[in-house]
Amino acid sequence: MAVKIRENWLEATRYLKQWDRAFSNSWSGELASSREIPEEGWIDWRLIRSLCMRGVQVALAALILTSSITSALADNSSPFIYLATEDPFAAGQPAKNDVYFFGGVFAAGSFGDTINVFGADYTNNYIIGAAYGRDFADIGAGFVLGGVAGAAARFGEDDDTSGEVWAGVRVRHQGLVIGDLAIAPALTAGLSAVTGTTGIEREREIYYDGDASFLGFIGAELSFRLRQAPNVELVYQLHHRSGAGGTFGNMGEGSNANTVGVRYRF
Repeated sequence: MAVKIRENWLEATRYLKQWDRAFSNSWSGELASSREIPEEGWIDWRLIRSLCMRGVQVALAALILTSSITSALADNSSPFIYLATEDPFAAGQPAKNDVYFFGGVFAAGSFGDTINVFGADYTNNYIIGAAYGRDFADIGAGFVLGGVAGAAARFGEDDDTSGEVWAGVRVRHQGLVIGDLAIAPALTAGLSAVTGTTGIEREREIYYDGDASFLGFIGAELSFRLRQAPNVELVYQLHHRSGAGGTFGNMGEGSNANTVGVRYRF
């Protein structure tokens, strides 16, 4: 077992070094720019963006390291890897409620461009928020139907501070279990309203001759949790607003943000 842990640790460390090289040039550039003495009350959004993306890098690297170790420590009586059809870590009745706290960075590209986390064209604009979710029914094959409602603040170098509220229907899967780690996808689809548009949304309002104040919402996510902490998840979510091809506000793309947060189930 010790040999297996060491092999997995070395493999995961190689991934971490690759990510570090990918970020080092932009990170150094941002730090160099930040050495200029700022005016009073000025915020270095470039440095904040670099810190946020470094945080995403560290979080994902930690997940790989953790999964490498815990997979070697998995209970020998359980399959090493399998698709769960029920909550794999629930002791008794599975939790139906959850609260989710997150923060993230807006990207200039489309949904398809933004989902490439390390290649997205990030802006100096940010989102922080929280959401409440509840599972309603097990619909079979490991899928669970539920609902989500959330609120967030949006702010940054190019944007006035605005608020967002959204609600939607969520379909999630119990996930792929690898040792003591469960990796679970989910998709939320619903509606989103804002108190004011971001810079990117304003540009797209002009392009589409539309209104981005009330749009469709998609939350595509991947969550990670350990058997040792079954009620806590680390979550990556792409926070997407759009007009669904002109259905809402005569809009196409609205805005996209990559976010990372923590969800607690109860």
